[in-house]
Amino acid sequence: MKTLVLCVDRDDDIGAKASLRGPFIGRELNLEAATALALADPEDPDSNTVHSAVGIYDELLKRGLDVQVATICGSQNVGFESDRILSEQLETVMEIVKPDRAILVSNGAEDEYFYPVIASRIKIDSVKRVFIKQTPTAESTYYIMIKTLKDPKLRRKILSPVSAILMVYGFLLMFSDLLMLSNTHSLAYVSGVAPGIIAFVTGAYMAWYAYNVTEGMRTGSRKLWKAIKSGSQLLPFAIVSVVLVIVGVLYASSTLIQARNVPPQILLLVFVYNFLWTGVFASLVLETGRFANVYFSDRQISWSSIIAGLMFMALGMILQGALDAIYLIYGLGHVNPVLIGVETASGIFIAMFGGMLNSSVRGHETAEIEEKGGETAELTTRAFK
Repeated sequence: MKTLVLCVDRDDDIGAKASLRGPFIGRELNLEAATALALADPEDPDSNTVHSAVGIYDELLKRGLDVQVATICGSQNVGFESDRILSEQLETVMEIVKPDRAILVSNGAEDEYFYPVIASRIKIDSVKRVFIKQTPTAESTYYIMIKTLKDPKLRRKILSPVSAILMVYGFLLMFSDLLMLSNTHSLAYVSGVAPGIIAFVTGAYMAWYAYNVTEGMRTGSRKLWKAIKSGSQLLPFAIVSVVLVIVGVLYASSTLIQARNVPPQILLLVFVYNFLWTGVFASLVLETGRFANVYFSDRQISWSSIIAGLMFMALGMILQGALDAIYLIYGLGHVNPVLIGVETASGIFIAMFGGMLNSSVRGHETAEIEEKGGETAELTTRAFK
C-alpha cells in the first residue's frame, strides 16, 4: 500500500509569495518550495508545514513504507476558486502517485476546510496540525499582534466587524444629536455631537486600514488611466454610476434632516430607504458597462455581469419589502401590505432564477475545466513515465 503525505496550501501563499506553481510532488520539489517561501517570507507558517510534511515522509521512509509527499496549492481568492484549483491539483497528484491512503498536514482550520473533498477521494489515516512555537512574553505578544494586522486576510477578519459597529453606532448617535441641535437651536448641544463623530471617524479609519483603501485607490487610478488610453467602454458607465451614488447619498442625507419626528434608531433605515434604488441602479449601470466592455472587446457574453445584475435587483426588491414592512409597523407612512408581499416574492423569484443561471454557467465552465484538466494530467503522466 502506498501512503501519500499531503500538505494543503488553500490560499496559495507559495504561489503568491514565492512565485511557484503547484502541485509539488516529491521530496526535492517540496523542499525547494518551502525554502523559496521561507526566503520570501520567513514568518509564513506554510513553510514550516511543508517541512513538517517532508519530515513525516522521511520518518515513514525509514520504516520501509512505500510513501510519497506532495503539496497542493489553491488561490488567493479563498472559496470556490481556490477549492476548484485544489481539486484539479489533487486529481493530478493521485493520477501520478496512485496512493491507497493519505496523511494530511496543515497549520490551521482554513486549510482543513478542504479535507472533506480529499476524504471523498482517498482514505485518510491521520491528520497533523503544525503549531508555531512563540515565547509567551508581553513583547512577543505585541509583536505577534502587529504582524497579524499586517496580514491582509487576518486584518480584514479582525477589524471589519469592529469598524462596522463603530460606524453604525457613530452614524446613529451623530444624526440623533444633530436633529436635537436643529430642534433646539442651542449651542449647548454642539458638544453632544462629538462622541458620534469620533466613533464614526474611528470606524471609518479602521475600515480604511483593514481594506487598504490607499493601495486600492492607487491600483484604481492606474486601471483608470489604462482604461482611458485603451478606450474602454466601462469608463462612461462607471462615471454615471459614481454620480448616481453621490446624488443618492446627498438625497438620502437631506431626508434625514427633514425626518424630525423619527426615533433615532430608525434614522439608518430612513437613509437606506431613500438611498436603496439609487444604489441599485448605480450597480446595474456599472454591470451594464462591464457587460458592454467584455462584449465589444472579446465578443463574449459576460454571464457574471448578468447574474450580478439579477442579484442586485433581487436584493433591492427584498430590502424594499423589508423596509416597507418596517415603515408599516412604525407608522412612518402608508404602505399596502399586498405590495410588501409582491416585492418580497419578486425578489426571491429573481434570486432563485439568478442562482439557477449561475449553477448552469458554473457547471458548464467546470465541465470544460475538467476536460482540460484531464488532458493536462495525461500529459503530465506521460512526462513522468
